[in-house]
Amino acid sequence: MFDTFFYNPLYNALVLFLHVTPHGDIGVSIMLLTVLVKILLYPLYKSSMITQHKMKKVEKEVKGLKEKHKDQKELALKTMEVYKRESIKPFSSIFAIILQIPIFIALYLIFSKGINNNPAHLYSFIIYPERVSNFALGLFDVSQKYISIGILTGLSYFILAKIQTAKMIVAKEDRETFAGQFNEMLKKQMLYVFPVVTGATAAFFPAAIGVYWITSNILGSLQAVLVNKHILKIS
Repeated sequence: MFDTFFYNPLYNALVLFLHVTPHGDIGVSIMLLTVLVKILLYPLYKSSMITQHKMKKVEKEVKGLKEKHKDQKELALKTMEVYKRESIKPFSSIFAIILQIPIFIALYLIFSKGINNNPAHLYSFIIYPERVSNFALGLFDVSQKYISIGILTGLSYFILAKIQTAKMIVAKEDRETFAGQFNEMLKKQMLYVFPVVTGATAAFFPAAIGVYWITSNILGSLQAVLVNKHILKIS
């Protein structure tokens, strides 16, 4: 099932991109595949971010309900009434995260094994190109490891995290609560821990992984800016 719904479609899309890139450039094909994936996931990402924004707006109201209603069933009912009034779909953000996990695993497996002709996963109507180049834009071999790719990966993730955490401001009165402390810790990890981890990972794996991450982070930053502008309009 994993191969049918995730690995095979992504692998075949990558092979199709090899046909349209100069000399079957694997690096450019990875970038194009990443663009395709980000475009397909954008509606889910946008819905998830809007949901988080709306939930933040009603956070104090929901907190008041928790203090007022001690019965869990009544609390759940009142909370859902608030969500319904504000058109909040609390599970949309969870679904967006869950869907990205198998997609990332499939892309990781494709890139880490090296891009090659694999008839077992190739659709019958798609032909693997005769000429394929491992050199991205003629600059570096995506099958090799590069410290520079790791640094660029970490930097691009830091920029993405900086944009995504810009609105993660914990009010002074909430800093002593568990939720407030958790948000502060999450923000610090996103800004300083995750960029180092992804950068180090990209440096010790084939550059194809880094090319995917860098492209994904750049597009993610652009999408975050667009969504933030949309949220400002509806606020």
